[in-house]
Amino acid sequence: MTRGVVQLSTVHRTRDNRIHNKECRALIEAGYDLTLVIRAEHDELTPVPLHALRAPRNRAQRLSLTQVSAWRALSRLRPRVVHIHDPELIPLALVWARTHHAKLIYDAHEDVVRQVEHKQYLSGWRRAIAKFYARALTRLADRRADAVVAATEDVATGFRTAKVTVVHNYPWLSDFTEPPAPVPGRLVYTGDLTEQRKLSFMIDLVERVRERVPEAHLILAGPIRPELADVARRFDGEVVTHVGLLPPREIPALIATAELGLILLEPLPNYLTSLPTKLFEYQAAGVPVVASNFPFWVKEFGPSDCAAFIDSEDLDSSADQVVALLKDPARRAQLAANGRRFVEADHNFESQAPLLVDTVKALLR
Repeated sequence: MTRGVVQLSTVHRTRDNRIHNKECRALIEAGYDLTLVIRAEHDELTPVPLHALRAPRNRAQRLSLTQVSAWRALSRLRPRVVHIHDPELIPLALVWARTHHAKLIYDAHEDVVRQVEHKQYLSGWRRAIAKFYARALTRLADRRADAVVAATEDVATGFRTAKVTVVHNYPWLSDFTEPPAPVPGRLVYTGDLTEQRKLSFMIDLVERVRERVPEAHLILAGPIRPELADVARRFDGEVVTHVGLLPPREIPALIATAELGLILLEPLPNYLTSLPTKLFEYQAAGVPVVASNFPFWVKEFGPSDCAAFIDSEDLDSSADQVVALLKDPARRAQLAANGRRFVEADHNFESQAPLLVDTVKALLR
């Protein structure tokens, strides 16, 4: 059996939004024969043909047995194009592609070298080794991959030799048809729940806001690690509610219930020049955005007046601004309308899908 394209990841979740809902969907809608090889409980036929890899028990198993399973899956499917999403797969995918006369695309979701620098669980010498390894893998992809797809222009600057196409992680407009139905005082955050993504700060913020806006409450949608169990005890179901990790198809309906969508991050180098998917999702849903006042974000979104910026290192001033927004429906409506126009203009995946399709088409000629 020969497949046109195999999308491969041993790290990401089965329903990863960029991989499953955006890139696989775009290529299938363009008529490509595609299979997604990823960690899952079982194979699937629709909407995306999926070959399940057994979830590894630990990182060591992921770097050994799971890679063997990935090689076997590629050998069974025999794609003409292998599109990988994990740096650790670069050596395996390069060898497989070269020995099977296939083309290789590396999808760079983030700047992995910068990412390693801020992994708090790595000690100094471990971080140095991981950084060296990340830089070596990036250079290998840069020199040997047939194409690189980068999630932002900033990520793309890490590749100097390869043919790079930026495919932004914007939302499909067609996924956000739910009319806004805001619940009074509701703040919503969707995404991974970590301290680098200001989890404790968001909880402190809504508690402070509630002193002046009694109906204020926070809905959190996303996974949380076991080591944050102490923080999770603050999820009381009234002021703070955690609804868990939702399938991508359920996210628009949740966001539509928000009066404000939050995107607050620690000022880490990897975040300062990022373009978070959730920000665009809030805008697509017609929900006003409250974001950290990173200079890059202010430059990108400020001229269109499509987000409100707060100092997410200062709880008092942040609470003042959120209270002011919750008490000003006209300002919220203005931000929401401007945000929706911003996404409709060209910040949507309908505008990005052709870039990915053209990259694959060029490799299949």
